[in-house]
Amino acid sequence: MTLSNTTYRVGIIGGGRQGTHHARGYAIHSRTEVVAVADTDQENLDLFRERFGVPGYSDYGEMLAKERIEISAPVLPVRANAGAVVASAQAGVKAISCEKPLTASLEDADRTVEECRTKGIFFAAGLVARNYPEYWKARELIEAGGIGEVQSINVYDTNGQGGCHGINLALHFAGDPEADWVTGWVEGDPFSDYEEGHEEGTEGFGGIGGYVRFDNGIEVFGHVKEAVKKATGGRFEVVGAGGVLYDDSLGLHLLKEVRTDGTQKLGDLEEGEGIFPSRSLGGKVTYDEEGWRVPTPGMRATVDAIVESLDTGTPLKLSTGEDLRKALEICVALRESARVGHAPVKLPLEDRGLKMYPVNARWNYKKEVYGRERYMQDMATYTKS
Repeated sequence: MTLSNTTYRVGIIGGGRQGTHHARGYAIHSRTEVVAVADTDQENLDLFRERFGVPGYSDYGEMLAKERIEISAPVLPVRANAGAVVASAQAGVKAISCEKPLTASLEDADRTVEECRTKGIFFAAGLVARNYPEYWKARELIEAGGIGEVQSINVYDTNGQGGCHGINLALHFAGDPEADWVTGWVEGDPFSDYEEGHEEGTEGFGGIGGYVRFDNGIEVFGHVKEAVKKATGGRFEVVGAGGVLYDDSLGLHLLKEVRTDGTQKLGDLEEGEGIFPSRSLGGKVTYDEEGWRVPTPGMRATVDAIVESLDTGTPLKLSTGEDLRKALEICVALRESARVGHAPVKLPLEDRGLKMYPVNARWNYKKEVYGRERYMQDMATYTKS
């Protein structure tokens, strides 16, 4: 049953750069209201309270205990993600939307996903391409046979941050299957736990590529070389028995066979016109009439999808914690294969203590990584002075 008059109460955990972006997305939606913020950085906390006029807490546990929060939005350095997600779930929220990547360890990924699953909490994770409506339309067209039975997927991505972009898209268009086995390689040191050198890690594993075999038979080929990415001009290709779905700088494209005698070649495929909007990812920063930086289409789509799922009880049309857990495990498995001479590695992985730390500016607090001056300059861009 749709509760069309319900306004969902949102608590932001982490009121910094991206936390402000998320908060504005909820603030302008007719069905959500930002009611509180928690941040350990007093400077960020004071600025957020001034901008949004809500109570502020230096501890998210106190906020979750004192405020009636229905949607919890942890927007934090990755090292703090798991604790905030689990605490939010245990506090009884209805939905959680955290930023990417999910965690560094498989154990923490399991913990967050299972805590939400057992409590029936909608768990969205990451502002990524999968959150855009056109990517769900593309998936529906594929599932309806728009390019025939999917055979393979090419991913042109370094699969950084636990595969939250490239591998996550492959999962999306393959129908979110389980990975059966992989063979992989990395650009850097396969025995490093760090995407780039930081903290204890002196050298990173770098880009991650290889072959993934899903349990539904679909094959994924991960291409990391920059020359290949430049030649293709896009992030992925989904190859079906009767067509191809791909993206480039202009957006998504669906090519279908025009011959019915089984003799068509790639050059015979015809693009469907007007199926998808032109590319809307990224672009110039704009401001609304109130002087606020306009949230990205992906942020607005995220809020819409969370509200729809809360209203109807239907699954999220977003990237979820489960999606990012699968992507992380696949990336870890690809690296494990590189560690043993590129031998096949079977999934699921038994060792849940395996870790894959994202880049420094994701794992740690950006103000500490970039410095206060640069960070506060970025913070200032969210409203016109």
